[in-house]
Amino acid sequence: MTGAGERKDTEVKKSEVDFMDIKILDTKENQVKFLVKGTNPAFANALRRTMMAGLNILAVEDVHFYQNTSVMFDEMLAHRLAMIPLKMDSKKYKAGEKVKLVLEKEGPCTVYSKDIKSTDPTIEPAFGNIPITELAEGQSLKLEMDAIAGRGTTHSKYQPAIVSYTEMPSIVDKSGKKSAYKADLLEMILDEKKRDIIVKDNEKIEYDSTAFIFTVESHGNLEPKELIIAAVEELTEKSKEFRQELKNLS
Repeated sequence: MTGAGERKDTEVKKSEVDFMDIKILDTKENQVKFLVKGTNPAFANALRRTMMAGLNILAVEDVHFYQNTSVMFDEMLAHRLAMIPLKMDSKKYKAGEKVKLVLEKEGPCTVYSKDIKSTDPTIEPAFGNIPITELAEGQSLKLEMDAIAGRGTTHSKYQPAIVSYTEMPSIVDKSGKKSAYKADLLEMILDEKKRDIIVKDNEKIEYDSTAFIFTVESHGNLEPKELIIAAVEELTEKSKEFRQELKNLS
């Protein structure tokens, strides 16, 4: 962002975080932007990390090849299959649980992710147009896969989204008076064609450490809003466990 940015002291009074205000700013296919007010950087980062790496997501872990006469080695095909996002119900599978997938094709053809079939009808590739390999005349592919639920802390294939946030900016003049409406600033931030917040010589940018603008771009495993809700539920559960452990120590 253009101009010198100043961040205020991150210490937040208890009264300022008793109530959170959440507002959806923009929604697109597999992406949502929302504003959270009345919290602090610690919670914002915990929410971001949970959405990226704290949820159980299905991904291909083991591949059993019965036939592969394509030009690709088994190891390369296994890697490509592992990185295909699988659409799923986040509450159905716990860590370590698995579902079996199958793939069987004969050439000549292009093998796509839509050709993968699941033994669980609720599980399917998030996008059907992901190319896997080419099969020429007489070539074939026959294999089974074990998709296992895991978390992004162990491998990037288990990360269901890219999540980022920024503190809510304000433009103020040298006297400390705000010189731009928040609505105007939000419009600048949401406009992908605009990369900078323009400030005049007598102005500066300040950041509110109790308000954050999140951008969540899902890989397709979960819908963006579903992903946010699942992350909040996960944080709530962890908080309960932490409080119980504290009680056990007292």
